[in-house]
Amino acid sequence: MAATSDTGGSTTSERLGEVIETATTGFAAESDQLHLLPDLGALVRVGGRSPQPSYYGVVAFGETGGLDASRRAVRRGSAGIQDEEVYQRHPELEHVLRTVFSVVVVGYSVGLGYQHILPAQPAPLHYSVHPCGRDEVAAFCANPRYLPMLLSASGDLLPEMLVASHLRWVDAALQDGHVWLADATRRLARLMKRDYDRFVTIAQAIAPDV
Repeated sequence: MAATSDTGGSTTSERLGEVIETATTGFAAESDQLHLLPDLGALVRVGGRSPQPSYYGVVAFGETGGLDASRRAVRRGSAGIQDEEVYQRHPELEHVLRTVFSVVVVGYSVGLGYQHILPAQPAPLHYSVHPCGRDEVAAFCANPRYLPMLLSASGDLLPEMLVASHLRWVDAALQDGHVWLADATRRLARLMKRDYDRFVTIAQAIAPDV
């Protein structure tokens, strides 16, 4: 449900999960619901209640596995029990599995101002992670000076694929006839003029919907 918050613009009060690991450059969060996590490349927010800052980041990876990382999940289904029915027959799975996602921090805000740099402190542990509404996405991404942080991100996903996923996600969220996407692509072309091969990888990944 959309609402106006201290971060400025329209946001949503829906909670996606909770921060379970945090560092200066990013954080990991556990989803509130198994198998339910934000889209790859989505802009998400932690915090937002004044006078505390809001931390903004881009979803960079997601996975579902056992609570005990040293033990792999085992097969529960069969020819006669498949997919959702597995969970109906084994309700205990909801308590021994979890869905987590990682986020690359790309900026923060205090009041109505957005800063496209790393905050002085990491996002707080055990704080809630929220999706960003269209107005909030438009305001934060209006000048995508944070793209170099995504290009240099380290993690399970190639930075080029992370950037492409983010560009496609913002384009779909704004629904502005690809105006923002075209501008962001031009900015990337200038930024990566000496890294042509990486730029082509991103351009090809976003081309189908342009």
